[in-house]
Amino acid sequence: MDPDLVSLLREFVSIPSMNPYRADHLAEGYGEKRLARRVATVLEDAGLRVQVTELEPGRCNLLATLPGPSDRKPLLFVAHLDTVPADNMTIAPFAAEVREGYLYGRGACDNKGSLAAMVHALRRVAAAKANASPILLAATADEECGYAGIRALVAGGLEARAAFVGEPTALRPVVAHKGVVRWTITTRGKSAHAAQPTAGANAIYPMARLVAELESLGRDLLRRPPHPLLGTASLNVGTIRGGHSVNTVADHCVVELDWRLLPGESAESAETTVAELAARHGATIERFFTARPFEIAEDAEPVVLALRALEAVGRGTRPTGAPYATEAPEILAAGIPVIVVGPGDPAKAHAADECVELAQVEAAAEAYEWLMRKA
Repeated sequence: MDPDLVSLLREFVSIPSMNPYRADHLAEGYGEKRLARRVATVLEDAGLRVQVTELEPGRCNLLATLPGPSDRKPLLFVAHLDTVPADNMTIAPFAAEVREGYLYGRGACDNKGSLAAMVHALRRVAAAKANASPILLAATADEECGYAGIRALVAGGLEARAAFVGEPTALRPVVAHKGVVRWTITTRGKSAHAAQPTAGANAIYPMARLVAELESLGRDLLRRPPHPLLGTASLNVGTIRGGHSVNTVADHCVVELDWRLLPGESAESAETTVAELAARHGATIERFFTARPFEIAEDAEPVVLALRALEAVGRGTRPTGAPYATEAPEILAAGIPVIVVGPGDPAKAHAADECVELAQVEAAAEAYEWLMRKA
């Protein structure tokens, strides 16, 4: 195991970079700024041009450039800086402990294993002046909540011949994944004393009827024709909150709904369905997150290159699909063909004992380096 790579990964995991989600302030340990600055220092020391952009206080993107032959368009490598929060973990979240071939900590799997592997590969290639094409490394903010980081880079005119998004895929190239759309749904009532419930209007009862209809819709989605790599679309009511106290008629009830979309499905169509159901029960909806589904042909350039790179480092495999969302469709929408591939068991992403197998991180670094040198 390469000790420099392990050291780099341990350092990245030890720097908290949790996504604040929709919080109205940035608490200690949240935001990507500190990690972005550390990655910038590592890459500047390796001779790269690095730009760190603050999207909002404490929330940063990084874009590093390794020049190459002027007649070739760049290759783009992308890994996000942010992690989910470390609440309720069963291990020390930022100790970056290594044991039995795994490194443990928040973000070890999602997504600092990919980030460390890309940075390590880029350092080695830069030192050897061995890149076959110009290389761009984008370390992005806000992947876990809103894709603000990658969307800002794309809006700034990001261009590349092919892109490789690092995510925990167990080193299998992901050529399709689901999209996501999420809403807040609210019912309103009128408060009254619980001893006289007819004097008010309980907002929980219409919500309960709506939730039952959403459950039925979710079962219907599971009966629809599946995608060959992704299975079916799905629906989940993730949270519910309502009322003020047990002895008061509830004047409000709020749920949050998550719909996983298949390639070819749209957030707008899903929203029409949810809005119609909500309206029947006097509820209002507000969308707060959208991530597009993703699919690319298996003969697209980044897919072919990724398969060759994995074969070259002894990790030959076949393309697959994933149930989660990534930044890949944002890149594809900019006209850049893209593949998702990185180290880590997806089941360990966001886990209470999150960890990544170091052998996979090393193999990922070798595969990324092969791409930088050969593609």
